[in-house]
Amino acid sequence: MGLWLALSSKLRTWLAAAGAVIVALTWAYFKGRSDKGNDQATEELNEYVETRRRIDDAAIPSDATDALDWLRKRQSGGDM
Repeated sequence: MGLWLALSSKLRTWLAAAGAVIVALTWAYFKGRSDKGNDQATEELNEYVETRRRIDDAAIPSDATDALDWLRKRQSGGDM
């Protein structure tokens, strides 16, 4: 603390301003990284909702034999 008091008033002001700028830039950097992560999570959830909506809207045939055959082939690893 003694060194801080020994510095001139003008130099202390400049150092305090430089420190404030560094803190502001560091905060902005980490805030941006956090927002990017939130944007990615939101995008993934939106993709899930859209996929679920397409699944729910899919037409189900009255005769599900073809669908069951396709599922059996898929389960056994056969050609689709």
